[in-house]
Amino acid sequence: MIERMAARRVTALFTAAALTRAGVAALRSCAPGGAARWERVNYAGRCVDLYAGPAAAVGALAKLPDGALFALVAGGDKATTIYPGPAGLAVAHAESRAAAEAALYDCTPGGGTAMGTWLERARLLFGRLPAAGPGSAGYVRHALLLTDGKNEPGYESRDDLRTRVERCAGVFDCDVVGIGDAWETEELLLITGTLGGRARAVEDLTRLPGELAALTGRAAGRDVTDLRLRLYHRAGVRPVSFEQVHPTRTGLTPAHVDLTGVATGAGGPVEEYELGPCGEETRAYLLCVAAPYDPAQLGKELLLTEVEVDAGDHARDLALPAPQPVLMRWTDDADLYSRLDPQVAHYQHEEELHRTFEQACAELKRGAREAAEALLGTAWRLAGETGDTAMRDHLRRLVRVEGTARGTVRLLDHIARFDVEAARIQSSMTVLPGGRLPGARPPGGGR
Repeated sequence: MIERMAARRVTALFTAAALTRAGVAALRSCAPGGAARWERVNYAGRCVDLYAGPAAAVGALAKLPDGALFALVAGGDKATTIYPGPAGLAVAHAESRAAAEAALYDCTPGGGTAMGTWLERARLLFGRLPAAGPGSAGYVRHALLLTDGKNEPGYESRDDLRTRVERCAGVFDCDVVGIGDAWETEELLLITGTLGGRARAVEDLTRLPGELAALTGRAAGRDVTDLRLRLYHRAGVRPVSFEQVHPTRTGLTPAHVDLTGVATGAGGPVEEYELGPCGEETRAYLLCVAAPYDPAQLGKELLLTEVEVDAGDHARDLALPAPQPVLMRWTDDADLYSRLDPQVAHYQHEEELHRTFEQACAELKRGAREAAEALLGTAWRLAGETGDTAMRDHLRRLVRVEGTARGTVRLLDHIARFDVEAARIQSSMTVLPGGRLPGARPPGGGR
């Protein structure tokens, strides 16, 4: 647990990328305060009228704290900064919010869809942060990307998107909201998984303003920056893996590895991970290390690794947790070494739930209803074992439950694409042991 010792001011930076998909979407301009109308033709060729328009982004602007730097970007096959213009960044206050709102209503997008270019524009904007004030290391860099469609052939391939997303890693965090049902889950999760954000699915645009306002408020509240987690491994210890397992599963790569102790024989590697901005939230991590067996140490408690959280120059403003040891005891008692720590078991079940649901979706896609039913029944049972009530809510939109304990389910006659893809996004998130889900949401985030 990290606690603030005293209030400290951190300037936040917010960028909204991609307000619409052009080519299959058009925003009809109207006077500020009016009911803007979105007309979208989805990939099935069906024209859908959606209501909410720029009011959603306006609600997000209202959540920006005074003094924050921000910009608005409209995305198509390339990105355009619609506010404050080519100059870069605006300071949030009443006048700039009003000007940004007017720019939103005047926006007329055009072209195709290439989300990587939108993120590249955000990266360039973040690169223009002034060095004065708290310094660039003190900024909370956050992007909020909205899309109602997927990348289109000829504009940006999946590999090109991945390359551009990876260039943005470590520069800013990004939340993504998929609007309607024409977006691709893989693209949304590629962006959020690499850039440390969360994906949301919203079908009913009347809920979109509240959704964006909540995401923006959450980002503005993550004002603890420069946190680093270090793993001090002892001599002979080999790091195998380190990952975040809550609120989302994310494989982590160290920003720096010190091998001085390995070279001198005095210790093991020291790995340092950048944690990104934090607020009032809980994150869980899973560490796996390996150590050589020594019969002489049988029954002894050994220190393998020490975990430390550091905040650099801001440590004086925070109450950081004391370093935590990772201990092990060699044993030849089968009852002991075959036991799994309850928390580790919980996240293994969460991983199994995610994998099982993805397999069920694959079977649904190829029309194998019987195989999909069996897998969805297993997913229902696993969601109950992990306490993932949100996932069960999503599953109820896909199946009729006939046997809760055994996980006996029957596919519904009609299953909407949105419900499947919204459930896939939900399965990428985890709950804490005991079924606690901070900020639990209704199915689809905003259906």
